[in-house]
Formats: sequence, C-alpha cells, structure tokens
Amino acid sequence: MRKPCLALAVLVPLVPMTATADEDEAPPLSVYGSARLDILADDSRMSDIHAPLFVENEPSTGRLDGELTMTPRLSQIGLGIDEWQLDERGHYLGEGKVEIDFGGGTGTNVIRLRHAYATITVRHKFEILAGQTWDLISPLSPTVQNDTQLLFAGNTGDRRPQLRLSALPIDNVRVAVAAAASGSLDQRDLDGDGQVDGMAAGTPMLQGLIELRQPMRRGQVILLGLWGHVAREELADGTRYPSRSIGAHLQVPSPFVTWSGEFYGGTNASDIGGGVGQGANPMSKRAVHSIGGWLEVALAPTRKHVVALGGSGDFVRGDDVMTGERSGNGTAYAAIRYKPKSSLQLGAEYLYWKTLYRGTSPGVANRFDLHLSVFF
Repeated sequence: MRKPCLALAVLVPLVPMTATADEDEAPPLSVYGSARLDILADDSRMSDIHAPLFVENEPSTGRLDGELTMTPRLSQIGLGIDEWQLDERGHYLGEGKVEIDFGGGTGTNVIRLRHAYATITVRHKFEILAGQTWDLISPLSPTVQNDTQLLFAGNTGDRRPQLRLSALPIDNVRVAVAAAASGSLDQRDLDGDGQVDGMAAGTPMLQGLIELRQPMRRGQVILLGLWGHVAREELADGTRYPSRSIGAHLQVPSPFVTWSGEFYGGTNASDIGGGVGQGANPMSKRAVHSIGGWLEVALAPTRKHVVALGGSGDFVRGDDVMTGERSGNGTAYAAIRYKPKSSLQLGAEYLYWKTLYRGTSPGVANRFDLHLSVFF
C-alpha cells in the first residue's frame, strides 16, 4: 500500500507545474448562458407539453383535456472556446463551444448536450468542424417553439455529431459538405432488434450546401441557399430504406423587417425532422414521401421589441401512411420579444396547431408560451 502513496506524492506536485507550462498554448475561454422559465398552456393534448411535435388524435365528440405547466428546462450554460491563433501569422485559427441545457427528457433535471465542437479555419477560406452542432442543411429556424424548433411541422434540421468541411471559393459564396451520424434524431428501430436502423446501415449521413451571401449595411447579410442530404437505414433481414431530401432557404434582412423561410421535399426524411415524424411504413414497407416548409416575417419597431408572424406545414403523400396515421402537421403563429436590457428578455408566443390524421378527425390545439430569460 505504501508504493501507490509514494507515487501519488511524487506526481501531485508535478501536475500544476505541467498546467502552468502549457497555459500559453491553451485557448481563451468564456462562460455564458441564461436562466429561463416557460409557462406553457394547451387546450388540447400535445405529444409532449414541454417539447411538442404534433397534436394527439382527438375523438369525434370534441377536444381532449387541456394542459398547463411551468418549466426551467430551456435554461442553458455554455463554455465558449474563443478564437485563438494556431500559428504566429494568424493563418490558422481555432474556435469551439460546449453548451448544455436541461431538455433531455420530460423532467427538468435531464441534461441535454446541445453543442460540443471545435473548428479550425485556414486563411479565412476553409473551415474544418468536428463535433456536435446544428445540421449543415436547413440552417434557419423559426422564432417560436425554441425547444423543438417546429420539427415535423415544417422545419427540418437538428443538432447531431458530424465532420464538416466548408470553403469560400469566391467572395460571397459558401460551399460545404458534412458526414454526420444517421439515426440521431428519430432513433428508429423498425424491426425491434435493439439497434437503431440508421446506425445499422454502417454508413454516415451525407449533407451538402451551397449558399450565396450578399452583405448589406449594418453588417446584415442576405442568405440564399440550396441544400440536401442522402442516407440509408438497414434492418436485420438486410432490407434497406434510402433517405434523401433537397431544400432551399432564404433570409432577407432590413433595419426593421426580416423575411425568413425554408422549403424541403424528401423521402424517408424523419431523421432530419420531416415526414411528420414518419420515415418508412413497417406494414407496407414503403418509404414516406413528404414536403414542407415555413415562412416568417419579423418586425423590429424599436431596438427593444421584435414581433414575428409566420406559419409552417409538413405533409406526406396519402398512400404512404395507414388509416389513423399522421398525414399533415402545421402551425400559424405570432410572437413578441421585449428586451428592456441586454441581460433581460420577456417573451410571449401563440401557436394555432393542427395535425391531420388519415381517415379520422384532426387534432387542433391553441398553444401559449410565456417566458422570461436572464442572460449572463
């Protein structure tokens, strides 16, 4: 027992000396985050009141019971790896982020990893990213529903592990490709063999994007992009389901009004947030075809106020789903943000939510979200 103790006595004093010697090589760090409370209310039952994806199927006699809750699950904390030079001339720059919130489950104490990535930029022309962050595809997000971002209701794209390469071949043009983890969003296991079908395929999801960026005054930029993905899923019996999509996004800012929107079409697109959460029909063995998108206009009447109006929709081909399954899902929404100080934000959201079911009555809900955030 004495030998391990002697070894520890020798090693412990060396640890701070090593850290001190490497301090000039370590990147600068910054801490940020927010404390947030959401008050959520629905007049019909959603798939999850905290992180809703659709309205539950309602009986023909009327709506289901309403819901009310309060949650701090969207409070978050992050550690920023600030930009630092990797060489003396500044041709190679590093950057990164580690960020968590508490939205990993239906409770309020389940930590969710939002971002964990690092980037290396070469001469401001090439960038390599490794880690978990937003999908390369579908880069915009609507103002409302900050938890699920209207996934399966018109918006696509989520956070997932990936290896990405971006390039700026000419001014104002960005081209990027990424190899990403498949099956990370829908976690589907159609054959029930205990293995996620996207992982069982043994191949990554491939994503691509080309984007035009037109600078404007006050640092604003017009964005116009085209993107898509290909992937596949595999069952234990060797059956394969291809997954693919193509989409476009546009954002036009101005001092007082910003227009944003996306559109996509895809097959077996549930792993990117399409198909109303349905990718392949296990009964018919058919892949689900879908189209969807969203459009929003955001008004900034003052520096402290933002008002957003928009709508979204996600629809599948009727023959690809069975009776009683979801055939469409969408919202019409309005939101207001008031920021009296840079560290304080008050917000209110209203969403009219409607989910269509093949051959049965739709689910309809009015959803309200009042939230307060303190930033640090």
